[in-house]
Amino acid sequence: MLRLIVGFLPWIIFGALGSRWPFLALILALAVSAVAVARQAFSHSLKILDAVTLAFFVFITIGLIGFGWTILATYMTLIVNLTLMAVAWGSLIVGAPFTIQYAREQTPPEVWRTPLFLRINQAITAVWGLDFFLSALISLYRHASGDDSLWTRYAWVLLSAAALAFTVYFPDWQRARALRTAPTSAPR
Repeated sequence: MLRLIVGFLPWIIFGALGSRWPFLALILALAVSAVAVARQAFSHSLKILDAVTLAFFVFITIGLIGFGWTILATYMTLIVNLTLMAVAWGSLIVGAPFTIQYAREQTPPEVWRTPLFLRINQAITAVWGLDFFLSALISLYRHASGDDSLWTRYAWVLLSAAALAFTVYFPDWQRARALRTAPTSAPR
């Protein structure tokens, strides 16, 4: 799942640097996402998260720098979380959890179509979707209340760390659970 974390790298850069150096954060996130998409396009392995990430940063860059749409900056955390939530929940709705594209790079092809593989990726994608949903709610709260406390600014870090921990540990736990509950050979 390391590649999934790399898929979030532009968002991490933007989140970590954006409040202090917004222009630098935007340009770095755009550059990192462009490089990722270019590499994937050349290897014919374009991933939905990376494609949406590049489209997002192109749009935000043009909107902010090209057209001066300051409302984008005002509601940036909400827009970011709604975009990521749409990727997670949208991919679940169409039956292709976005995490599958990363999981296939680390698993043999014979497991790709198994129900367990799909269930694991549905759960991981749903947890990320919940992470983004909760982060969006916190962002809405910040805008509605004016609360700019450290907690409300960086709650996304804790939520994302929890989603990351789930992503790392859940597959092994679920596979072990499936092995324990699998029927043993039929009695003779």
